[in-house]
Amino acid sequence: MKSRRPYAQVARAEETAKTREALLEVAVRLFRDEGELAPSLERVAELAGVSKRTLLRHFGSKDGLTDAAVAFGQARVAAQRAAPPGDVPRALRRLVAHYEELGDSVMRLLAAEERHAAARRVTDGGKALHRRWVEEVFAPDLAGRHRSDRELHVAALASVTDVYLWSLLRRRYGLSSEKTRHVMSALVERVRQGVS
Repeated sequence: MKSRRPYAQVARAEETAKTREALLEVAVRLFRDEGELAPSLERVAELAGVSKRTLLRHFGSKDGLTDAAVAFGQARVAAQRAAPPGDVPRALRRLVAHYEELGDSVMRLLAAEERHAAARRVTDGGKALHRRWVEEVFAPDLAGRHRSDRELHVAALASVTDVYLWSLLRRRYGLSSEKTRHVMSALVERVRQGVS
């Protein structure tokens, strides 16, 4: 008679993964959507339907949970914004859609980064992610450039696609999402034509 142990181990591993994901979902939601920069472990565990002890088994500490939630959230953002190198129109559509969904939350985090270490960890990661996105999307434009010229182009492209520009266009000047994307596209094209 075959043992049922391998099945039980697979089921347990799947349940563990589900629990971990539920905890991360709650932590990201509290942090991003509700502005709780330091949610208690008890609150995260309660909202995920588990005990604090279970949460600690997964992450070890509040810092462990924060680090894992930041990585989890950034992986989602990277996937949401992904576009083939050189496909600038698609990349900008995805970027503006991402900002439409999360831009206001990101702006709140940026405003809090000097006062809260957790917000700083998120924004530092977001800035690095945005730079990587620029380097990937605009790789054909950046290829073969000398280092200093490449850095200048990366800085310019990152600036004209940054959440701050989105916020100015959408929130301060009241442009539609489509017009915001159009302005960003025009600025990107100007940078692609040459910055010196």
